[in-house]
Amino acid sequence: MQAEEYDRMFQYESDYWWFVGRRRLVLELLHRYAPDPPERILDAGCGTGAMLCDLQALGSVVGVDLEWQALELARQRGEFPLVQARLEALPFPNECFDLITALDVLEHLPDDHPALREIWRTLQPNGLLIATVPAYAWLWSRHDVALHHYRRYTARALQSRLYRAGFEVLKISYSVSLLFVPIALFRWFDRFRKGTPSATVVPVSPSLNRWLTRLQAWEARLIRRVNLPFGVSLVAVARK
Repeated sequence: MQAEEYDRMFQYESDYWWFVGRRRLVLELLHRYAPDPPERILDAGCGTGAMLCDLQALGSVVGVDLEWQALELARQRGEFPLVQARLEALPFPNECFDLITALDVLEHLPDDHPALREIWRTLQPNGLLIATVPAYAWLWSRHDVALHHYRRYTARALQSRLYRAGFEVLKISYSVSLLFVPIALFRWFDRFRKGTPSATVVPVSPSLNRWLTRLQAWEARLIRRVNLPFGVSLVAVARK
């Protein structure tokens, strides 16, 4: 990821509708598939740390990221252990976590299989992975270039990768579905924008941000019950 994107993420992550909606989706699915709070949690690819704050209320949480700049920003959010490491070589013993989250991380790796195998290794039996990834190769844009993505996924491709790593897939759904058309059009036109590629975090008014946050909260409750057939993003729940 370009260095300036970490500063932008840190600025927006606490209250911007996209990031808030993703965290609420994770918590909805966690309550659905893990009614007992997990004791030991790893946020793999924790970025600037907003998800760590929510997970900290559930159990003992550790954040891992390769980029020191991200960890320095995450350190400003709270007192939780932070480790600089690659997901392909996690510095933890076998079967030590009850829950691992990997939120918009796998697409940053040239090969996501070694990371998924490491996540599988460090999960306890019956432990859960909740992962999100961007959807559809045809939505590739300068946004992906700025964030140093290697791929976007379909539900079938993500499911295949999880099975190959040894997981039992409990749920795969598209998300950010209610805003699919405007976001897809924006990403398509973004291909023709001149200048340095940057992530498409579009500033919105406080009132619109609140409305979009409520919309994503409603969608998260819907995804808890059903799988959505299309969307800008994908979410998966898998069990070891």
